[in-house]
Amino acid sequence: MDKLDLQILSKLQSEGFQKSTTLACILGVGERTIRRRMNIMITNKLIKVIAVPDPVLLGYRAWAKIGIKVVPEFLKNVARMLVTHPSIYFVAYALGRFDIMVAVHFDTVEKLTHFVNSELTRVKGILSTETMILSCPRKYYHFSWPAPIFEKSRNTWDPYHNATVGRSHYEADELDRGILYILMENGLTRPTNLKLRLGIGEGTIRKHMKNMLSNEVYKLVVVPNPEVLEYEIWATMGIVINQQSAHNIIDSIIKHPAVYLASVSLGRFNIIIAARFHNIDVLDQFVREQLTPMQGISAVETYLHNKPLKYHNITWRTS
Repeated sequence: MDKLDLQILSKLQSEGFQKSTTLACILGVGERTIRRRMNIMITNKLIKVIAVPDPVLLGYRAWAKIGIKVVPEFLKNVARMLVTHPSIYFVAYALGRFDIMVAVHFDTVEKLTHFVNSELTRVKGILSTETMILSCPRKYYHFSWPAPIFEKSRNTWDPYHNATVGRSHYEADELDRGILYILMENGLTRPTNLKLRLGIGEGTIRKHMKNMLSNEVYKLVVVPNPEVLEYEIWATMGIVINQQSAHNIIDSIIKHPAVYLASVSLGRFNIIIAARFHNIDVLDQFVREQLTPMQGISAVETYLHNKPLKYHNITWRTS
């Protein structure tokens, strides 16, 4: 990939999938050139365009990142099992404290609890797990949600209470979910192809897609292929804060284009973020020069995902 390819990829990742006319204006390059470069990247499987649903709008209230320690000889078998689990939308081999890192979201805390305590514990080869609950998500790709607003209280031990959190809900029906499932594999799938796969009239499919788009149920994002773009670095970072508002810190962090997930967390960390960088040097610079000096941050622990295996309906080889 040359400089222009990297510029196109950077824009697609930070701002979502865009038409070639839009990118041509932004980058000052001919529309045909942009379209040709994008088609080459898609054809050569350097990138994949997928639909990412708004998990808050669809009613997912229990999010978590889970670090997993595995008996070495069972690593690949455990990874294959985790990749097939429908509630796990991200799986990666990790470096450091954990061998595998996964991400999940459920509609209830009870389901998350059952998954951690009853499902993961039965997987042969798993030694231990650590669950980092994302209690108040603020950003997920091109979706964002405001910080909760608290009313002041006179109680010394309860200075704030009655949090107001704006959370709307979209009731997706069976056809909506069928369309989303296919678009999460390939966001550029046309209604004519959806018709063939779902056995539903094209007009009905277009109506459902239009309704979901108008309600911003999903957005198209670009996911780089880690098997081809080996320099692409994925990482999760746990942040400990000291006498500072977590939401104020998140407000500063989510401005960085590499950060695609940010949330207040429960447990060892106060904040969890996830990001993708063009190389390890950019990640190192982000942690040392932007996170560590930030007022209120007392510690940062980075979990490097040296090999992503699954992202939504995209899977890569576990070997």
